Amino acid sequence: MVERVEVRAAISSKPPRRVPVAWWCAAVFVLAISAYSLRYVVLGDRAYEPDLAPSFRARPLTVMAHTLFGPIALTLGLVNLLPAMRQRRRWLVHRWLGRIYLIASIVLGLAGLSLSLHAFGGPGPRTAFGLLALATIGTSLMGYRSIRARNVRQHREWMLRSYALIFAAVTLRIWVPILITAYQGQFVPAYRWAAWLCWVPNALLVEWIIRRGWQPQFAAPEGFAAT
Repeated sequence: MVERVEVRAAISSKPPRRVPVAWWCAAVFVLAISAYSLRYVVLGDRAYEPDLAPSFRARPLTVMAHTLFGPIALTLGLVNLLPAMRQRRRWLVHRWLGRIYLIASIVLGLAGLSLSLHAFGGPGPRTAFGLLALATIGTSLMGYRSIRARNVRQHREWMLRSYALIFAAVTLRIWVPILITAYQGQFVPAYRWAAWLCWVPNALLVEWIIRRGWQPQFAAPEGFAAT
């Protein structure tokens, strides 16, 4: 009886109506980076940056998978973070978007892992992007495993970690020009630092948020016995 009371207290039936300002800011970047990424799918090698072109031309299918499923995961993950998507009437949509997100993030991670073996800049970026790919796959699978076990709290924590890593696609494009400017136009040293800065701070920030007790309001559908 006590457990049921605690569960009901933790699961609110009245999600906030207003979309957070931070979500709108993230949406602007997500749409811009998604469009930027999809140009690789549409234009092919004509969209490749000069420093990265030799590596990309050697594995065009992997690049296409990475640049196609990346925007899918990036967009759907952000949509599912909307408070409204956790209301009862949108629960089915939330679940299906989550399934597509899971598939996209796994394909993205596998493609990223393959590309990391040939990443421009040497061992540093290769290690950074390889770890990012493995962490993306791992956190997404843990999120799926948690919701299959009906552990809502763990599910939302793992999916927040997963999306923070997916969001590296955005932060990479923010860090690269900043670092190129800092290195007076040199791409190589900037890229070596950006490979780590695009995702490590994201992971640390989201872990800090979780540890502080981040709990988005959630309304479970009838018949869903959350733990």
